[in-house]
Amino acid sequence: MTAPKVTLVESGSTTKRVKNTPQSIPAVSPLKARDASATNHTSAGLDAHEITADGIAVTISTFGATIVKLKTRSVESDAVKNFDDIVLGYDDCESYDDTEGRPYFGAVCGRVANRIAKGEFKVRNKMYTCAKNNGENTLHGGVSGWDRKRWTVEDKTRSSITLSYVSTDMEEGFPGTVKMYVVYSVVGYRERVNLVVDEKTQLVRIEVSKYAELTTKMTATTDSSTPISTVQHTYFNLHGHSSMQDCGAHVVEMPNCHAYVPVDEDTLIPTGEGVRKVDGTPFDLRKPTAMFEKSPEGYDHSFVIAGADATRPASELPREAPRLAARVTCADAGRALEVYTDAPGVHFYTGNFLSEDMVGNTKDGAAYARQSGFCLETGWFPDAVNQNTKLGASYPGVIVNRGDTYSHTLTYRLLNV
Repeated sequence: MTAPKVTLVESGSTTKRVKNTPQSIPAVSPLKARDASATNHTSAGLDAHEITADGIAVTISTFGATIVKLKTRSVESDAVKNFDDIVLGYDDCESYDDTEGRPYFGAVCGRVANRIAKGEFKVRNKMYTCAKNNGENTLHGGVSGWDRKRWTVEDKTRSSITLSYVSTDMEEGFPGTVKMYVVYSVVGYRERVNLVVDEKTQLVRIEVSKYAELTTKMTATTDSSTPISTVQHTYFNLHGHSSMQDCGAHVVEMPNCHAYVPVDEDTLIPTGEGVRKVDGTPFDLRKPTAMFEKSPEGYDHSFVIAGADATRPASELPREAPRLAARVTCADAGRALEVYTDAPGVHFYTGNFLSEDMVGNTKDGAAYARQSGFCLETGWFPDAVNQNTKLGASYPGVIVNRGDTYSHTLTYRLLNV
């Protein structure tokens, strides 16, 4: 650590000392700037591509395979179709690359997302040291992770885009050459019929809702054993990214998350005990809960999704069908977001370290205040490359061997409510 009594946070900022309860107050980011000698990947700009379907439009940049915009319908009538952009982001590539604090808006993070303790791990009994960009630890792939790389468009249709990136041997200290693919695809409006029981009268009513979907499919192969663990790091605000409202009116429900990963109070590295039940803690979000009801300071923690391949390593195929990781509803905005994944966990982050003083050209000149966006980053758990060695199958591993395929699918389902 660069200073005592400081906790590093997933968003790329820091906070005062905290314990295994949601927390706390932002301080100065410890993330290192890109080495001036590194290749300039910003020269091509955002190079944005739009994919569309009925009720949804998504803009993807080849810089970081980043979701720059996600527009979805909030109010519909015969005369009016109202679309809002509900994800936070920037207007230019330089802001995504150089912004102090590194919020990782909308990016695919890798080669290993979240943290690696002390930036060290073993593969086949050989110790590797990767680039440290979060105090003494490595966060989201290092100083110049996949979020800061230029990806290649392999295929593009009206409703999908396929991007690829080749991560060379020893890039940021990781062994092996990895070929990574990300496929973004959208599906237009469908109808879902629900039977709802009134708690007071016990009468059953029928509710019909419309939804559209954005699915992210991430796959990778390697020429030698290496850790691979990716996340999609989009920040949502269901009011709209430029609404000037925080997420206090959002209600979160994580019905399948019965456990979370306890972390060290100084580093947010796992304690080594594995996972802990949410019962009786502010992490029990299995029933609909106002986002900051149990923790006014918000969340920055990984949850275990029961039944979602919770002990299966990243390279083991085939995976089971995606499970519900979380549901967030904002009645004021008339929207809800459901997140489905075949990964074992989801990292819930409530934008505790966003600030109107952040450097960068935000979209439409919007001011992103503290807790004005939230992330539901599906994937594997913090420091899995080391914790799996200690704990075994109860803490899924992320080593992918030559001949294996890494696979991770997640779907954002956007509903009108």
